[in-house]
Amino acid sequence: MKRRDFIRISCLSCIGGSALTFALQGCSSAYYAKQVDLKQNDLVIKKSEFVEIKKDKQSMRNVIVAKHEKLGFPIAIFRLDGDQYTAIYLECTHQGNEVQPHGNYLVCEGHGSEFDNKGKVTQGPAEKALRTFAVKTDQENIYINLA
Repeated sequence: MKRRDFIRISCLSCIGGSALTFALQGCSSAYYAKQVDLKQNDLVIKKSEFVEIKKDKQSMRNVIVAKHEKLGFPIAIFRLDGDQYTAIYLECTHQGNEVQPHGNYLVCEGHGSEFDNKGKVTQGPAEKALRTFAVKTDQENIYINLA
C-alpha cells in the first residue's frame, strides 16, 4: 500500500469513528422528569427520577431534565456522586439557544459550544459558564433554589 493511500484511509477511519460516536450519543435522548413541582422559589424533583429499570435491572441515570411552565428553558440535574447534584439552566450563554445533555456534558446544537456537568465551558464559541442553581436534598427530594 502506498503511503498516500494509507494516510487517506487512516484519516477517513478516524473521522468516521468520531462521527459515529457523536451520532450515537445524540441518539440517546435525555430523560425528562415526570413530576416537577414548584414550591415557593424551589423546584422539587424526586430522587427516584434518577432510577432507571431496564429488563428487571436497576441503574442510576447521571442526568435528568426538568421542565416547568414558569421557566423559559429546562434545567439539567446531574448526579455527581452519591448525594451531590448540580442544576444547570439549559440556555447557552453564546446566543441563547437551548443546550442539550449528551452523556456527562452539554452541547449547544446552534454553534457547537460544549459545557461540563457543572456548566463550565469546555469548548467555544461560548465564553461564559451556564447559569447554575443552589441544590439541597433530603431523603426523597432534590430542591433547586430558583431565586
